Amino acid sequence: MRLNRRDNHIFSLCLSPQRSALAEPVEASAECETAVCGTAKESCAGVDVVLVALAGLLLGALLNLVIIRLPREQGLGGWPRCTRCGQRLRWWQIIPLFGWLLQGGRARCCGRRLDALYPLVDLVTVATLVLLYLQHRLSISMVYSAAVAAVLIVTGAIDWQHRLIYTLPTLGATLAVVLVAFSVPFHSLLNALAGVFAAGVLFVIFYLLARLLFPAHRAPFGLGDVYLGMFIGAALGLTNLPGALLYGMLLAGVFSAILVARRRLGRRDVPQYISYGTFLCIGALIYLLMWGLAGPRPLL
Repeated sequence: MRLNRRDNHIFSLCLSPQRSALAEPVEASAECETAVCGTAKESCAGVDVVLVALAGLLLGALLNLVIIRLPREQGLGGWPRCTRCGQRLRWWQIIPLFGWLLQGGRARCCGRRLDALYPLVDLVTVATLVLLYLQHRLSISMVYSAAVAAVLIVTGAIDWQHRLIYTLPTLGATLAVVLVAFSVPFHSLLNALAGVFAAGVLFVIFYLLARLLFPAHRAPFGLGDVYLGMFIGAALGLTNLPGALLYGMLLAGVFSAILVARRRLGRRDVPQYISYGTFLCIGALIYLLMWGLAGPRPLL
């Protein structure tokens, strides 16, 4: 039977509800698959963050080991011992962060107070690694930034405790970041070398001024700060050096003002000098986590 154009139109209208009914389940199925995939991706991302946080705890434990043993001229091998009495620690006492919490901030072996710097290093390392992962995922940028952050954390912690910045480790780290700068996104060999030169000149001037202003006392600004400034210049590059140094100097200024106020209030336990290198490390770390090597982005 042959259908004319009008009959064809009526026939297609009669079939269209059936076709629509068949299409709806297909579309609904596709939406369900999309929702399931999105939920699975979110779950995987959550698991990834947890794994990165656990890696941060392990890295924090390693950094604490360096912070404790390097100033004491001890090797990194051997079972950990109490920093107060030297007694061999139990397994649960060396668990990163939780070992300090379980002891209530006091050594179980001798009852003496444990330095709160060590759990703080654990927390800062975990937060740093998680933030870097969320920004860069697992990439060259994340690995490079994590290595730079580890040097800043160790250097800042040791300087805070001992007012000491090691020459060879700091210069060795500076050389290492210069050598790999060409392979890091938003960085380059020229940028790293320019950062080293600019920071070196600036901090040598600071060092000479400190020697002139405090000839009869221990200078508040030493050569270790010069080497640290050169590392920051190499690691972040000339393009990011001003911002990183500004953050550190502002923090040091605020802390110095607090110390002056406490001294005027009659407090006698106020130190005469501050660990300037610690604030340089904190400022550079904050800058790295906020802006990365790409630097501040325009608001518009």
